[in-house]
Amino acid sequence: MRLHHLLLVPAVFVLAVVRPAAGKGSVLLHEQIPPDAHDDLAMGVTIAGGMPAAMETRSGVVSAPDPSRKTTKDELSAQAQAQAEVPNDTYTPDRDTRRPQTLPYTDPFTPSTAPFKRLAAFDAVNDKFELVVANAALGPLIVGGVAGPAEDRFYADVPLRVRPGRPILIPSVGPGARVLHAQLADGARELAYRLYQNGAEEWYLQASETADARLVMELAIPRATFGSEMADRPWGDLPPIRPVPELVAAAAQDVLAKLGLGKQLTPRENVRRLVAHFRSFVDSDTPLAPSRDVYTDLALSMKGVCRHRAYAFTVTALALGIPTRMVINEAHAWVEVNDGEMWHRIDLGGAGQMLADTAKTTTPYAPPPDPFQWPAGATRGEDLASAHRPPSSGNGGGSAPASSSSGGSSSSNGGSNGGSSSANSSSSNRDDRTGSGTKDDPRPASTLTLKVEQRDALRGTAVHLQGAVRADGDACANVAVAIILRAANDRDVRVGTLVTDADGNYQGTVTLPTSVPLGDHHVMVRTDGGGRCGGGVGP
Repeated sequence: MRLHHLLLVPAVFVLAVVRPAAGKGSVLLHEQIPPDAHDDLAMGVTIAGGMPAAMETRSGVVSAPDPSRKTTKDELSAQAQAQAEVPNDTYTPDRDTRRPQTLPYTDPFTPSTAPFKRLAAFDAVNDKFELVVANAALGPLIVGGVAGPAEDRFYADVPLRVRPGRPILIPSVGPGARVLHAQLADGARELAYRLYQNGAEEWYLQASETADARLVMELAIPRATFGSEMADRPWGDLPPIRPVPELVAAAAQDVLAKLGLGKQLTPRENVRRLVAHFRSFVDSDTPLAPSRDVYTDLALSMKGVCRHRAYAFTVTALALGIPTRMVINEAHAWVEVNDGEMWHRIDLGGAGQMLADTAKTTTPYAPPPDPFQWPAGATRGEDLASAHRPPSSGNGGGSAPASSSSGGSSSSNGGSNGGSSSANSSSSNRDDRTGSGTKDDPRPASTLTLKVEQRDALRGTAVHLQGAVRADGDACANVAVAIILRAANDRDVRVGTLVTDADGNYQGTVTLPTSVPLGDHHVMVRTDGGGRCGGGVGP
């Protein structure tokens, strides 16, 4: 692809004054240049007390939410519904192991983490086999700092109805997340507030007055939280936890014996076996019939959707002495496990059919590869969001992914079509320069095809691409595909991200950054994989 010159206009207001000859009725004409995330990034534009107006993420350049935008009744209603669906202080397990259909969901994060909005978390169990928070006392959540090289960054946009003296549960992006910048405002009026967290890292906000407000934050979190191998640490290195009650411990001993788990194995090996067991659960046509206690029935029947898997996993791991949390929102549930070094988010699957509402952006977060294996036919959390994510379209805020099931295919027809040149090729090679996965990834490497609709392009314009991702001949569904330009000097520039649909196909447009140097560029695609597919680079 060859990039040509394009006259660029700074992202500011252009003001023209026209003075009639008579000197009366002067007309002031304003022409507003649409905001451009790439220009905001290049110029270092900030908002809301130093928050960057745009930032570079692994999913492309994204724009910050507008903290002065008035909160709407629909937003508040959706937020209230989400809060009402989530248990407050105690999680009581149920036996309705049927798979849910369409689920309500609001996603405040950019890039989108749907359906993994972290809302309620539980890290202990009581003698009624319910999950609770071991330390519910609130401590201050500090705002400030800068993101480190091993962290990923997100924006949060949370509509809230706040009242003084009443802490409100707010979402976070994951365990160990930090708030770099934050602002609470009612339109143009900034409000005073405090942020808190408890021992399970649930986040709370307390405002100084009653208002329909909007909380905008910039967040940072270790990338390894979302996908990395568990550290092989001895039992003595694990953080202490609240012991489970005797009744729960007795029930758990039966489960541990049947699963072959115990202190004779390392914590890491126990977690690996737990993940394999609970990911193998299936939903049922009817609710689970009572036999013993609800925990034992769920753990040994291998029946249940996400909340049943996460609940039974948490009780089992806590009985072993492994620090574990069940995390839940209105649409999905999963677990977090501490290996003595950090918390790891682990999805156990069992997701519903689809979300009734997804993120306000179509740009999904591109997580690292999942270090645990998925059984055939599993319904992952990321599948839940991708099934409802709309197709992409070019926009000034950076490239957006596509996941339409009618997307492009891996056609082998090269050459020109209708006068436009195209390139189509594939590769299963790995390339460390583009970070396409780890060398010890046991999953088969992905093979990527790519078709570019035009050879010549202008900086700042959209380019349409399509292709497919396969591994061992099978479709790689719902994986992020990074679009990369490689210049003659071997310098790589990431220009956007697309996402494959259920058939492993992707299509969409990416906007070429204005900072890309002119000349010939090789267009490449890369994926870190996902599910049963490893990383790969092409062509």
